[in-house]
Amino acid sequence: MMRLTNRMYRILTLVLGMLISATVTSTIYLPNTMLGDQGDSRNKTQEKGQEIMPDNCCMNVSRSHELPVPDRSLQADTSDEPMAVGDVWEWVRTAFSLPPVDTDRVRRHIDEYTKHPYLLEQLLGRAEPYLYHVVKRLEQHGMPAELALLPFVESAYDPFATSPAGAAGVWQFMPATAVDVGLDLDWWYDGRRDIIASTDAAIGYLQQLSKDFDGNWFLALAAYNAGSARVRRAISHNRETGEPVDYWYLALPKETRSYVPKLIALRAIISNPDDFNVKLPAVPAMRYFGTVEVEGQIELSVAARLAGVSLDEFLRLNPGYDRSLTPPDKMSTLLVPIGVEHVMAERIAGLPEDERIRSIRHQIRTGDNLSTIAMRYGTTVSALRKVNRLSGSKIIAGEMLMIPVGDRNQKIANAGYASLM
Repeated sequence: MMRLTNRMYRILTLVLGMLISATVTSTIYLPNTMLGDQGDSRNKTQEKGQEIMPDNCCMNVSRSHELPVPDRSLQADTSDEPMAVGDVWEWVRTAFSLPPVDTDRVRRHIDEYTKHPYLLEQLLGRAEPYLYHVVKRLEQHGMPAELALLPFVESAYDPFATSPAGAAGVWQFMPATAVDVGLDLDWWYDGRRDIIASTDAAIGYLQQLSKDFDGNWFLALAAYNAGSARVRRAISHNRETGEPVDYWYLALPKETRSYVPKLIALRAIISNPDDFNVKLPAVPAMRYFGTVEVEGQIELSVAARLAGVSLDEFLRLNPGYDRSLTPPDKMSTLLVPIGVEHVMAERIAGLPEDERIRSIRHQIRTGDNLSTIAMRYGTTVSALRKVNRLSGSKIIAGEMLMIPVGDRNQKIANAGYASLM
């Protein structure tokens, strides 16, 4: 089965409001100040920072010659036994294992999801690059397949999604929780947006929550959303008042009360899409991406060109690199569409060092402003804002700026950079 092309991933946030948590917005939150104390809830008020739409880091990338496009034929996952099904949805529905639920809350969310079936189909299609990997990892850990639907509830499977509280990525980790579960966060990289790293972290975290609540997945999911302490307080209150202590009877925040019903509503639709006049998008039960190890820095626009894919697709596979280039002085893992790995690795190995990076770093000094920096390096304030994802003109001494460098301004930028060394 061939993978669909020209997919529609951009859905209006206003229309999707009924489908995902009202706290999610498709913005990027710069990580410089994101390591504050989270406390017991994942919805703590956001710390200082900037929320802006993602933009491309790379400018004036040399395209002196067009590279041939590698063979990107989808291949079966050979790391384990071949799948007995040809579609991810069939695979998922056969592995659903959470207890059956039929409540008014679930039916209400089914109605909301199916009110606009075309938009729901587009939402489900957004998960195509990631869904096989998530389902596979859950299966390997013996966890309910319903958990693969959790990113729909959390983020609409958008790795660039950031909540007003500061949770980020498809699994919507808060900064402090991300650190607790071993995700890396620094100036260059946000592991919460990395599909492989964040999925493994979410699986480990959910496993621990399940143990904490004696294997009760509904309570574990409530704790994932609201924090373990909040759920335990609600359980203690019900015990003291003689009320049932399962998820459906707990006095929890409004968002948390809707959290599990949304998940179960999606399960119901995916289990029997024809009953709800929903056509599930074709998602083959095959790996979508492979990995390429890259030592040192390379701009993602250059890597995308070497891979023979659009920059938009490449960024969706590698959303963890906040500056649109890999960190210096370390090995980085890039995701590429399946079938591209070997060709891209060869092309990177043969790429001259001076073609790997088309930007340089500038450490902001006291008295600097965007206008003087732009003049110094022969670029523009607008370009600096785009590259560094700045919504305004405020910059802070000691922090770093990425300076876009085109062929015409290379000598000016090199001279300016050398003067700061």
